Amino acid sequence: MEALRVMEFIRHADPVWNLPRPLVDDLRRRFPDVTFESPRDQDEADRLLPEIDVVLGWAVKPVNFDRARRLRWIEVTAAGVGGLLFPALVESSVLVTNGRGLWSEAMAEHTIGVMLMFARKLHLARDAQGARRWAQTQLAGGAPFRALRGATLGLVGFGRVGRAVAERAAALGMEVIAVRRHPEADPSPAREQWSLERLPDLLERAEWLVLAPPLTSLTREMIGPAELSRMRKDAVLINLGRGPLVDEPALIDALERGTIAGAALDVFDEEPLPRSSRLWELPQAIVTPHVSGLGERVWERAMDLFARNLTAFREGRPLENLVDKRAGY
Repeated sequence: MEALRVMEFIRHADPVWNLPRPLVDDLRRRFPDVTFESPRDQDEADRLLPEIDVVLGWAVKPVNFDRARRLRWIEVTAAGVGGLLFPALVESSVLVTNGRGLWSEAMAEHTIGVMLMFARKLHLARDAQGARRWAQTQLAGGAPFRALRGATLGLVGFGRVGRAVAERAAALGMEVIAVRRHPEADPSPAREQWSLERLPDLLERAEWLVLAPPLTSLTREMIGPAELSRMRKDAVLINLGRGPLVDEPALIDALERGTIAGAALDVFDEEPLPRSSRLWELPQAIVTPHVSGLGERVWERAMDLFARNLTAFREGRPLENLVDKRAGY
């Protein structure tokens, strides 16, 4: 029987999102009877694709999918798969799995970190430090320092990231309310779970609003001018999911007018965030360059997941993190 052929193609312009080469070599050692290909670029990936059974990464595109005659399964290390689900792939029998859960702990800790920055005005203190300015009066005056204990955290999306955020927020004494499409009878680790129809109620109540749903036709620009106008004046929005969940110009306008108190953004409509964006200049915005998911041994965990799935695939067993291609997650 011909050896199973796997193509690893995790390539990105920013090297922090490239799979470390030693981990590919480790896969070869763990599966000596599997042929692993690691093409240098997209052109080489396109040439190899007709002989490939499994793709690890983002080699498959609408323009080359008709060449993937042997392809049976794609695994991506990201949680979001929207960019991969073009119509021909959705209609095909090719399985898709994702990295759901790999990044949740790091993203939850990132969330708590930016909340503490806002609560203790650490972002403003850092700005003052850069200007060599003793800002005690400015930090202590105006809006008071905030406490997380007793505050209401609204979570939109309650997958593994949302649950990890809820666990940590609840441990800090916050009241956590999650909004999701299908609320469960047991709301834990949140205090309550509400249906998506109650999002307007959550917007009016939450002091902290965290976005962590998948990007679908239902969630694209789910936070726009109308939703921002419903939010509390002291509310802070934190977007961990995808940039298009939020109407970015409307958010900038709300921040500049003081409709909401702040925003911590790790994802954007366009990445890298253009130098012309007004978000760079807003002291009430914390901008991070799509790094909330990076954490200790995250690539090792990603390859452990792929190794488990590869073993299951060869044995005809169900795969972990199987994506519903029509639902989009």
